[in-house]
Amino acid sequence: MMDVIKKKEIKGILVSILLIVLGIFLIIKPIEIIETLLKVIGLFLLICGVFDFANYFTLKNDEKLFDYTLMKGIIEMTTSILFIFKSEVLSGVFPILLGLIIIFINIFKLELALNLKSVDESNSLIGIVIATLSIILGVVILLNPFNTLEIVVIVSGAIIIVSELANIIFSIKVLRVIRKTNKMIVKA
Repeated sequence: MMDVIKKKEIKGILVSILLIVLGIFLIIKPIEIIETLLKVIGLFLLICGVFDFANYFTLKNDEKLFDYTLMKGIIEMTTSILFIFKSEVLSGVFPILLGLIIIFINIFKLELALNLKSVDESNSLIGIVIATLSIILGVVILLNPFNTLEIVVIVSGAIIIVSELANIIFSIKVLRVIRKTNKMIVKA
């Protein structure tokens, strides 16, 4: 079970790094990048979806009991088709979609942090705070208090960078807890 969490956190770090790069591009060239960005997100979702879908079939029966990778993979693959083939339609609602993505990703992080609370109180508290702040940042994007899309995209880029840096920090903390737990198991 720890290996599954470890794989997900490593994947999460890689996703966060890609999203940070995306955030930098959003700040530098906000308007020019939106449609291209949506297609790239679509391809990324397709890759993640295929990975999650295939990963479900490699899990042991006891791991499948509380796992959601099959449904997550199907949702990611379906969503990717929309991003790839209808990017011009989605560009108008890009900030809303971005806010939703950040919120949903961090809801999963919040759930993991709450589950880790029984194993490591201090690190789970940090994860809870980081995930909660990231969810709030996603809600700020959803509310869209700005008048122009350019400002929203630049602010979205900055929020992505902050949110994903926080996610990387949390994932590193989770990996440390797993390593610490594995050492305790080996000693016992």
